Amino acid sequence: MRKSAYNTLLRFLFSCLAFVAFQCQQVHAQINTDQVMNIGRNALYFEDYILSIQYFNQVIAQKPYLAEPYYYRAVAKISLGDWTGADADISKSIEINPFIKDSYRLRAVARHNSHKFDEAIEDYKRCLEEWPDDKDLMLNMAICDLAMKHYNEADSCLRWVIERDSTNEKVYLAMAQMHIEQNDTIGSISYLSRAIELNKNNVQAYLMRCEIYFSSLNDAKSAAADMDEVIKLEPNNVSYYINRSIMRYKINDYRGTMADLDYAIALDPDNITARYNRALLRTEVGANNKAIEDYNFVLEHDPENYPALYNRTMLLINTGQYQQGIKGLNDMLAKDQNDFVALYQRAMLLIDTGQYKQALRDFNSILSKYPNFESGYMIRAQLKQKLGDKKGYESDLATAVNVMKKKGVHYSDFNPLRNESKRSEAIHERRFRQHVDKMEKEAQAQRDEIEQLKAKQGSLEESVEDVKKRFSELLVVDVDKDFSPEVSIESDGFYDEKVGHRRYRSRSRGYIQDINVEVQPENLFSLSYYSYDNKLNGRTHFIKEMTQVNEMHVLPSSLTLVNNITSLSAYEAGLRFASVDYFNGIIATEQPRAIDFFGRAIDKLLLRNVDSAIEDAGKAIAMVPDFSLAYFLRFNARCLKLEMEQANSTNGTTAVNAEAQKMLSEQMRRTSIDSMLADINMVIRLSPRNTYAYYNLAHVQASIDDFSNALINYSKAIELKPDLGEAYFNRGLIYLRLGDKSKGTADLSKAGELGVLASYNILKRMAP
Repeated sequence: MRKSAYNTLLRFLFSCLAFVAFQCQQVHAQINTDQVMNIGRNALYFEDYILSIQYFNQVIAQKPYLAEPYYYRAVAKISLGDWTGADADISKSIEINPFIKDSYRLRAVARHNSHKFDEAIEDYKRCLEEWPDDKDLMLNMAICDLAMKHYNEADSCLRWVIERDSTNEKVYLAMAQMHIEQNDTIGSISYLSRAIELNKNNVQAYLMRCEIYFSSLNDAKSAAADMDEVIKLEPNNVSYYINRSIMRYKINDYRGTMADLDYAIALDPDNITARYNRALLRTEVGANNKAIEDYNFVLEHDPENYPALYNRTMLLINTGQYQQGIKGLNDMLAKDQNDFVALYQRAMLLIDTGQYKQALRDFNSILSKYPNFESGYMIRAQLKQKLGDKKGYESDLATAVNVMKKKGVHYSDFNPLRNESKRSEAIHERRFRQHVDKMEKEAQAQRDEIEQLKAKQGSLEESVEDVKKRFSELLVVDVDKDFSPEVSIESDGFYDEKVGHRRYRSRSRGYIQDINVEVQPENLFSLSYYSYDNKLNGRTHFIKEMTQVNEMHVLPSSLTLVNNITSLSAYEAGLRFASVDYFNGIIATEQPRAIDFFGRAIDKLLLRNVDSAIEDAGKAIAMVPDFSLAYFLRFNARCLKLEMEQANSTNGTTAVNAEAQKMLSEQMRRTSIDSMLADINMVIRLSPRNTYAYYNLAHVQASIDDFSNALINYSKAIELKPDLGEAYFNRGLIYLRLGDKSKGTADLSKAGELGVLASYNILKRMAP
């Protein structure tokens, strides 16, 4: 404990000192590259990957001809799952100095994880020239060959590893996978059994062997035994219990089957598969009411589940819950009106529950299809009698008698259900099959997607449509709402044995790629008095005209550019209201200047009084038509106004005028955007090297799906300011939206390198 506390304190002190040293470096045009390299390597050791990248960036900026900073930056990027960026960095390092130890190994890892298997194999071969007895290199190369279906090469590599290390469980798993793909189940089982002998805790080996036993060899008992071991090792995985319940059912272990399903539902109460399977089992053991409860849950979450609907309806009827049974039959007939048995069952239940009018309608349908159904006429006659239709009653009785006379019988023995039962069974079977097929297609689609990804030679070969689809899925994924780009210098990492690395409270340390973020572009840049310093890279944002105004000292505070406007504190709001009063006094009592209206517009923008801010900025422009900063400010105010209008657009809207309101809102939005574009284009005309004007223009263009022009203007912003990480990030998102994974991941990698942390999570989720 004492040693652990000492290490924690040491890491905290190091982080503080490293951060101070990093900040100090920003004020010097020239840096001590040796010192910064050492600090960067130390940050890397303590898993401060983001911070270490910033240090290596500094060295590269000063001495781009050095190989080491590219090498170490690649190490940090690999730790963050940025395979594209790591590949580029280590390739640059090799170009400068091909003799750094482990360079090709590092690049092989990056390319392997990018599914660039051909290129990874070439690097592995080059490494083996240097280290011909390295078993890990040979195993990795075998896995690449296996992914490419090069079975002879993979087999040769794997046998080479086994000859030199017969206790390596990973090589037996690879052998097993190769034999599975070649349909050699017996050989695969032997290798999996050997892997389990070497490591009794190898979950993957048990799962693979379990699948072979159950699916290929129909040996449910052996499969269940393997699943027992898996559950001991990972007791909180719901799917394991569901799978074992099926295996136990196959060997008639009903008690074990029920126990597994109960526990699966306890772990995941919303699991539809477990609920449906338990309903089937409860029906089989006679627990009908409990089965109905499970079917109710399934249909509440999956109303199109026909097997659940049919099974519940039959249970409701069999347990005397006729009214609920009638509702179930209604749903069945709504899906297929040709289900005669369901129609007949409903008619009889309606009679039993005294719903004679509805029953009469059903018997009208029944007799229209079977006009010689004498008993049907008798039943309908009784219905008409109960409804007071004496004439109809007598007519149906007479018709029944005539039908029997024609048939030459004295009593009715005709039952249309004998003719229709097979047809109804066929309907039910078709509906059941459709549901099963749907589930199988969904499962197969998932399997196919995995296989397609495995088969690809690298992320560059992923189709445009695949990239678009995967990126669109990111837009709706559950996110960690606590994500924030704020930097913490706490040394709070602790080792989590389950995940195999440290976990952190800090959102900028360790494996930040594991923190799910909402996929949204970086915000617009706006004028403000309140700056936000990116503690990772120490950058602040300036434009020439803003600096000129600040040097005049005519505003109450210095202007700055931010892209994350936050709410003012009570104290800050008080200062802004006082400033408005100050400008009001000047404008009312003296000859006002354009800068006075501009200053008041800034205050009103920060106080969210956007209409007044737009008006004051317009007055400043009227007085000085080439006042580019005033156009920039009015653009900011108009953007904020549109954002506020869209947030409140649905308030008070009723269903009656919803469509009209939608059309009006869209027209107003288009008008607002046109005004915003006019302002920001004027800024560019007056100040053609204003980086942030191009960035903001691109942001608006992207918001209206004008992606081609947005890409042009983000690229222009990057040309003017090559370290603008926000522009790389937003441009990368557009490339991914358009299906260009190569350019998208390259931009996100660069954005992460420049301190935009969200990049690494998106790179991870878009990785093959």
